[in-house]
Amino acid sequence: MTGRFVTCRVLSGRGVQCTGEAVDPGAELKICARHLAEAQRLIHEAFERAARKGKGSA
Repeated sequence: MTGRFVTCRVLSGRGVQCTGEAVDPGAELKICARHLAEAQRLIHEAFERAARKGKGSA
């Protein structure tokens, strides 16, 4: 039995949809591993900036 292939919902700047397979097809946010990793990197950087900013304002 073959499963249903659900694609990533991320769009490029030109409006082209990513063709990667969603990590969790049943999730509300359908995103591939590549875009999930990019989101995690951006979130990590934001937390680091916030932590550095918080240390200087004590």
